[in-house]
Amino acid sequence: MPSPLALPARLVGGLLDRSRAGFRQLDTGGHALTVGVVVLVTVATAVGVVALGAAFDATIDREVTVDNPDRPPEATCEAFGEDDGSLVAERCDEPERVDVDVGEELRSAADGYVGYALIGVPIWWAVFALALHGGARLAGGSGSVGDSFAIAAWAIAAELPRLVAGLAAIWYGLATTTVQGTTMEAIANELVAAISAMQGPLLAASAVVIAVQWVVVVGGLEAYHDLDRGVAGAVAGGFAVLGFLIAAV
Repeated sequence: MPSPLALPARLVGGLLDRSRAGFRQLDTGGHALTVGVVVLVTVATAVGVVALGAAFDATIDREVTVDNPDRPPEATCEAFGEDDGSLVAERCDEPERVDVDVGEELRSAADGYVGYALIGVPIWWAVFALALHGGARLAGGSGSVGDSFAIAAWAIAAELPRLVAGLAAIWYGLATTTVQGTTMEAIANELVAAISAMQGPLLAASAVVIAVQWVVVVGGLEAYHDLDRGVAGAVAGGFAVLGFLIAAV
């Protein structure tokens, strides 16, 4: 009687064979696509940050009263606010409290992280590639650092579906939440609770993406570092477990 694990094993083996063959085909033409893949992921991540801000703005229709950031502290106004024509005096004429649109404020705050996305993805790629290269070397791999960077680039490309799924889940969580807080702190707690409620779908999406990345890395280690499948699977598995633990936090 065939083992119940025979079919899944054949399916996984077939995917690994395709991954290895894909890297070998890329190898014949060099790694010209590597940088292009990273640029694509970087731009997509930056767009994702903008989309997150748009989600806040589109789903949160709430105003709160906050301290006016354009007005100097009261001590400053008391000391210099009487100087006619001075810039301080003009700013001290501003109201102490103003109404702000929460959605617009959060969108503006999110847009401030676009720059971090543009530099963060390449840094993440480099760290992952160097760690992967070190793991491959310890396992007896023979590939170059450039090979490891190519494997890492195609692995992080799998993050694009997770990005889309994450944005969709967050948008849904925000759209189905009625914001009732009267302060920014109270509203922030409500938003955290709404996003936390989507932890299950987000974790499931992360598991699928990490599984795909495992297949990609194993195929790359076989093709470029000449590692046996079992060894390559163990090296990639270590990174997969670490990635899942980070996603679960």
